[in-house]
Amino acid sequence: MIRQTLIAATVLFLAAGQAIAAGALRSHVAVTTDVVTVGDFYPDAGRFAATPLFRAPDLGTSGPVPAAMVADRARAAGYLEAATDGLRHVVVERLAVTIGLPQLEDAVREALATSYPDAEHELLDISLRGFSGTLLADAGARDPLTVTSVTWNRSSGRLTAAVRIHAGQHSRTASLSGRAMEMAQVYALARPLDRGAVVRAGDLIVKNVPRSRLTARHVERPEEIVGLAARRGIQADRPLREADFEPPLLVKRGAKVTLVFKANGLTLTTIGQALANGADGDIVDVLNLQSRRTVSGTVRAHDQVEVGLVHSRIAQLQETN
Repeated sequence: MIRQTLIAATVLFLAAGQAIAAGALRSHVAVTTDVVTVGDFYPDAGRFAATPLFRAPDLGTSGPVPAAMVADRARAAGYLEAATDGLRHVVVERLAVTIGLPQLEDAVREALATSYPDAEHELLDISLRGFSGTLLADAGARDPLTVTSVTWNRSSGRLTAAVRIHAGQHSRTASLSGRAMEMAQVYALARPLDRGAVVRAGDLIVKNVPRSRLTARHVERPEEIVGLAARRGIQADRPLREADFEPPLLVKRGAKVTLVFKANGLTLTTIGQALANGADGDIVDVLNLQSRRTVSGTVRAHDQVEVGLVHSRIAQLQETN
């Protein structure tokens, strides 16, 4: 990944240089090697392009070079068309790759993905010790940063790794230790939810927890709970469990409801008072406010109870017995 990003940036820089008119001197030169060539200064140098003119600056540094000196050396090397193009100086930059803990963690992650292909490496929570600050790596190296070995205990998460950083003509090595914990994505609330409140998709956020602590009760798919009601008050940012939720109440005790009687193809409605709470499909007792009789019915919608279906079910049970 480090190598690909650098190559892309270098290609864009060189492509911009190609747009300069033939024979023109670049005002800014960026190189990935320890020498600067005629072709680095002059994009149309042809067969003289690979001829070295100067040593490149140190990794990650830049400095000015007199344009007259560049032109003189280029002509001495055989590229007679070399000119200053009105420039006094040319800035020469030695590209480098900055290596710090984020880059080391990414490299170790990739190494673990190769050695342990069944692990979800994108969800690994990696923390390393044994390296501080940053180092500059050679941008011209095939692999500026290489993980030479990695050992990982998946059950405890402990790992050790050895890395090589290619810094110009020299290489630096580092021995690292730390942990790589396999994580799982579960859902939590973005805000507290009161008892009885219905969960909506916008209320949920993704939270990573160690896979070793994951249980079947944790909510891993939002569709498991969206549309359900909180069984009790729930705090924000806490991993959710299916047991935290229940179907929302459509009928509340003491509230007026519509009683729907179905019998012999006829449908009649009247007003009743719920004697118990009920969710969709629950059977609840309702006081018929007109006849003052208590009937049992099935909750079908908000403040609506069907009565005829209950009697049919009871009759079917009696026939079975």
